[in-house]
Formats: sequence, C-alpha cells, structure tokens
Amino acid sequence: MAIKTSTFGGVHLTGEDAEKFRRQVKYGRPKKAAHQALAEGRKYLKEFEEKGYVTFYPLSIPKK
Repeated sequence: MAIKTSTFGGVHLTGEDAEKFRRQVKYGRPKKAAHQALAEGRKYLKEFEEKGYVTFYPLSIPKK
C-alpha cells in the first residue's frame, strides 16, 4: 500500500488500494445519505440559479 499526498497536491493510490478504489467506483452502491445529499444540493443549486443566492437556516429555526 502506498498513499502519497501533499498540502498542495492530490492523493495518489498505488497497488492493491488503487485497484480496490477502482472497483468501488465502478461497482459500489451509494448510501442513502449520499442520495439525500445530492437531492439537497440540487435544491440549493436551483435556488441559486433562480435568486442568485442561497439561504440556509439553522436546524432550530423553522423555515418561513
């Protein structure tokens, strides 16, 4: 296993870890939380495209 990274660069996987990562990307199934995050992101993107900004509310304050 070899993982190489730096403050200004990316992460490089080699050997068995690289193969495992490739298999995960190709055959892995996203978790429910990933689908929910994508849906939230799309909602905020739509709001940004319509208004030019996005409004976030803390969990303790109800939305208007």
